[in-house]
Parts: sequence; C-alpha cells; structure tokens
Amino acid sequence: MLRHLAVCRGEFVKTSLLRAKMMEAARQWFAQHQFMEVQVPHITGATGSCEWFPNAMPVAMYDADGAAIGMFLRQTGQLYLEAFTVAHNRVYTIGPSFRQERKVTDRHLCEFTLIEFEGRDFELTGLMDNIESLIKAMYAGAMDLYAGPTLQSYIDRPFNRVTYHEAVAILQRNGFMIEAGDDLGSGEEKAVCQILHGLPTFVTHYPSDPKPKEGGVIKFFSMKRNNGVTLCCDLLLPNAGESVGGAVREGDPGRCKKQFVESYMYDHLVERGVDPAQFEWYFEILGQAEGQSAGCGIGFERVVQSVIACESGMPSIKAAVELPRSPDFLVP
Repeated sequence: MLRHLAVCRGEFVKTSLLRAKMMEAARQWFAQHQFMEVQVPHITGATGSCEWFPNAMPVAMYDADGAAIGMFLRQTGQLYLEAFTVAHNRVYTIGPSFRQERKVTDRHLCEFTLIEFEGRDFELTGLMDNIESLIKAMYAGAMDLYAGPTLQSYIDRPFNRVTYHEAVAILQRNGFMIEAGDDLGSGEEKAVCQILHGLPTFVTHYPSDPKPKEGGVIKFFSMKRNNGVTLCCDLLLPNAGESVGGAVREGDPGRCKKQFVESYMYDHLVERGVDPAQFEWYFEILGQAEGQSAGCGIGFERVVQSVIACESGMPSIKAAVELPRSPDFLVP
C-alpha cells in the first residue's frame, strides 16, 4: 500500500503545506535562540539506539577489507550532539529516525522525522522552557492553515508541568488502574492532557529503576539520576500523547558507565552478540568538559498530528505524513 497516486491527485496538499510551515517555524526558532544546525550519521553502531535496543533496524556494512559489519539505521543522534556541544554549546539536527515497529497503531511509524537539540547552558527547567517555546512557535506556524480556538489556546496558555508521581495520582483519582512504577500508556498520556484542561503537559522526574518490572518505566542510561528519580521530561500533546522526550545528561563518565552496565540496553547488546565497547567513544566525550548537557528529541509527526486533531478529532499519525512507513504501509 502506498499513497503515491493520492499525492499526485493533491489529496495531501494541506498536509505538505502544514509540515513545511511548521518545519520552517522550527528552524527560525533555532536561529533566534542561537542554536547551530549540525549533521550527524544516519548509519551508526548500537550507539544510535534509544533505551530499547530490540527496536534497532539493522543494516549490513563492510569494512576496508570487505568483511561484513553489523550496523544500524539511527534512532537518535543524541550522543553525537553531545560531542558537538563541547565545542559549540547549542546545537540541533533534523533527520529521519528508524525503529523496527512490529504492530500497526495510530501513533507509531517505522520511519519518522526527529528534531533533536542539545545545549550546555540550561538544565531541566530551562530545557522545558526551550521545548515549550519551540513547540509554540511551530503551532504559530500552523495557524495559517489550522487557525482556531483550540490551537490558539495551546499557544496562549502555559503548558502544564507535573511530576510522574503527580500524574499517577491524577490518573488514579480518575479511575485508571495504574500504580507507581508503571509506564504511562497512550490512553493514560492523552487522559492526563484532557484532565488538565486539554493542554499540552510535561511529565517530569520519572523513576530511575534501571531494570523495572515488565511494563515499568525505562529511561535511557545516559539520563542524570538523583534520589531515585530521573532528571527528565516527556511532553504529552492532546490527542497525540508523548511527543517529546528530554533529560539532563549524566556528565560524569564513571557514573554514566555504571548506569550503562546496569541497564537493559547492556543486557540486550550482550544477548545479541553486540560488543558493549561500542559505547567507549561516548564515555570519552563525557570526560572532555565539566558539567553536562541537556537535550531532547521531538517526534515531528506527532506534533503535526496534534495540530490536525484540532480540526478532525483523533487522527492517526499516518494523517501527519504523506508517505508513511509502518507495517501497513510497506511496499518494496
């Protein structure tokens, strides 16, 4: 299944215009806030993976002697961005992210556009301030096509900010069967926004258990931890759910390496015969400067999805991209 003829017929003209306006607004925001655009590799080792390595998409490469080397299409450019911050401070990159999704859902794609930024002069509160400002700029860019009271409220009103434990308590009071330590599912994410006046909502300070029970919260090993919580934030958008994930990074190489060895990612690498030493270059980066950076990844299609939802209710993420790649939209 593909949409090539629908694109030719102009059925996705509004979608293309919306994406262009929102991406243009994002780049203008980055320029106004002293972020420099950089390019990072799309073919990586395991270091291009997020917290759940089994979703990595393998690709065959060959070394100078013609020997096959197992590598992956990147999920995130975060670790490379952290290297750039040592020399340039505020940097960003925009490119495809690839994840081996195996289920057909209304919120997952195998290939999507990821906007990532990183900087060394803000921590968690400043990170959320930057994310909120950027998302509002993107929403403002969409107003020519989707002007209305709902989108205007996202722009005019402050985003909610609650801790993970506050979010769990809110859900429990509203009849959701969720316990402390459980991850928030799509339904819970959308419900939190709806309960809190239908506005975008940051959820912060998730548990830092490196190996939670099945269905528990798993956060990337490089995130800074303090007193049993992770210095992180997820931005939940109405009708789209989690659309941005960000955190303060652990800047101490020894502590970060310890968190890596304790993580599910380390176990997954060993189980699949991937050498964990692939991450050594990243730990070297952490020793090049004092302190740490903070940054995030923004799923562009989910932000677009949240805009389209202002007019059409609860659209699939596949309404936010002209030529989606997911298990139900694959053609050789």
